[in-house]
Amino acid sequence: MAQMFWGLTSKLGLRPVSWLGVWYRDTYFSFDVKKHPEVQGLVALTIDDGLCRQDESCSMTKQVSELLKEHQAEVTFFLCGEYCKGSKLEAEGRELLKDGHEFGNHCSHDREFASLDAEEFQTDLKQTAEQLEDKLGSPKLRWFRAPQARYTKSMRHAIEGMEMRHALGDCYCDDWLVEDAEWIADTLLKQVHDGSIIIMHMPEHGYREHTFEALKLLLEGLSKRNLRSVTLSSLVELAEGSRFGRY
Repeated sequence: MAQMFWGLTSKLGLRPVSWLGVWYRDTYFSFDVKKHPEVQGLVALTIDDGLCRQDESCSMTKQVSELLKEHQAEVTFFLCGEYCKGSKLEAEGRELLKDGHEFGNHCSHDREFASLDAEEFQTDLKQTAEQLEDKLGSPKLRWFRAPQARYTKSMRHAIEGMEMRHALGDCYCDDWLVEDAEWIADTLLKQVHDGSIIIMHMPEHGYREHTFEALKLLLEGLSKRNLRSVTLSSLVELAEGSRFGRY
């Protein structure tokens, strides 16, 4: 069912995730190269749910890092705080930052957060930020992505209070669900354009492992189209210039 839906919408040139812009007016989805020529040749690849929810021995962070280096790609990892604990994962996270990648806040776990009251959500948000900034050494986080794309007013107030911004994307196809790497890459490549924000999910040994091959094929496809991935912050800075960073 997922393949049919995303395959059809991609063929028709539709981007269903970006339809949420009707409600999420303060959310970044992509940039139009006609309005923002500075983003020509660039996309922002984002990877959710890292680094590893299982035992740290299942982490594929190093393999992902090496693959990104091969393609000179810099990405934004939207990390879950509970999936970045332990000396091995913390060290791997620090290496990603050294390689030029950046981190965003994706709450503590891969689950639904929209039903939490404002205080509960704010506590989780702050604890995740502390984990990523204090343990992994991330600079102050600039980005938040609502788990399951369920974004509420209380979430918005909380992230504004922590000087973060909300980002989703215009290229998405349930890569976490459909275990067909070629189909995932092909579908995302049908959606992508200069200034796109791509959403994928982190592979682990034995869990969503197929997304690693999908990532490899996607990066190869982007290279053939002369598109290179930069961090979300870099893409927005190019598009918005001095306006970026104002709250």
